[in-house]
Amino acid sequence: MIKVECPECGEQFEAESDALFLFNRLYCSACDALLEVIEEDPLVLEVVDEDYSDAEDAEEEEEDTWADE
Repeated sequence: MIKVECPECGEQFEAESDALFLFNRLYCSACDALLEVIEEDPLVLEVVDEDYSDAEDAEEEEEDTWADE
């Protein structure tokens, strides 16, 4: 287990070392924020916006394409 700090609430929590690989997601045990590993050495975690979806981006791109015509 490795101690990591949540970028959302600042609390430290323990995570399995094999779960801390690039682009893996995990939850903070203190505030339940969804976090993503964006750098492995040094370890950097970033809060993930759970409302974000690729489907929304695809719809926006499609709308932009139609607007250009």
